[in-house]
Amino acid sequence: MSAATLLHPPPTVDSVVPARDPAGFIPHVQALGRGATLRRDLTRAEACDALDRILGGSATEAQTGAFLIAQRVKGECAAEISGFADAVRQRWMEPVPHSVSPLLDLAVPYDGKERTAQLVPAVALTLAACGLPVMLHGDEQVPTKAGVTVGAVLDQLGVAIDLSPAEAGLRLEVDGVAYCSAARFMPAWHDLLPTRWEFGLRTVLNTIEKLVNPANADWQVTGFYHTKYIDHVRAAQTGGQASWIVQGEEGSVEMRSGRKTRIYGQSADETVILAPEVLGFARRVAVEPDPDSAAHAALNEQAVNDEDCPGRDQVALTAGVILSLFGRTADIPSGIEAARSVLANGRVSALLESMAN
Repeated sequence: MSAATLLHPPPTVDSVVPARDPAGFIPHVQALGRGATLRRDLTRAEACDALDRILGGSATEAQTGAFLIAQRVKGECAAEISGFADAVRQRWMEPVPHSVSPLLDLAVPYDGKERTAQLVPAVALTLAACGLPVMLHGDEQVPTKAGVTVGAVLDQLGVAIDLSPAEAGLRLEVDGVAYCSAARFMPAWHDLLPTRWEFGLRTVLNTIEKLVNPANADWQVTGFYHTKYIDHVRAAQTGGQASWIVQGEEGSVEMRSGRKTRIYGQSADETVILAPEVLGFARRVAVEPDPDSAAHAALNEQAVNDEDCPGRDQVALTAGVILSLFGRTADIPSGIEAARSVLANGRVSALLESMAN
């Protein structure tokens, strides 16, 4: 027997086959990872099974990485997006219990903002003050941006964000606005963050987390940026009755003031091109370079309390359009007027004060 044999004995079955037994996941990687001529889209059921295996831990980290990168290279289709959302919503999410109806799921990018104002907290408060309750959800330090998030701004404003789903449901009932972190309502998803950071790239998970709708809301507004994904996401939205996509600031839901914003309904003939200058909105909201969440929180407070703050225009515009989209007002101008009214009469400010710790 040679020295080499002694130093490197033949591998045993136990040392080759991982304890997780990943065999069931291999076909999913193969479907996406074969060359351009042989790869194919997953069916909705296959996509659901693939993400179920990732979240359940039966897929190895190597398989998870290979799958997500292959998915990015191929590009996701509508059936895959729906299947991935199914996996989370059916098995890996603890829903937020409530009896609020109608309810709006205001679904924004989990990786936050880095160039524009994070005004979603003020928008949500304004909608609630207008009688439309809002569910917010997110996470922190999400790749690749790891920007200023809704949760971080709410935290700076003194609003409780470390809530269980049941506690978030109670806040919906009492305040009409609640935030729940992915770490609390879908912890297996949150636990994927270290793996996601190893890629240095956005993945389909950045899309799916906006579609989980943890409170099973009747209505949904989702922010997306890239036009090529709009048709795929249109078919995969999860609002119980109606959903809209806003191609807003940094892929979020804030309408652009001073620039056109495209808004997409669930069918191809439901597209709104919003020209804010026609409605009297020309000012853009200035954000200092690399602001932290405290700076964004201060801007939200100014938007709520100071009628001369440019942030108020964007909040009123965004809330007003959303009210109109779901028939809460007769048209966009009347929606904007309703939003301006609750901002001016102090109802939004009072709601923020009541929610602050």
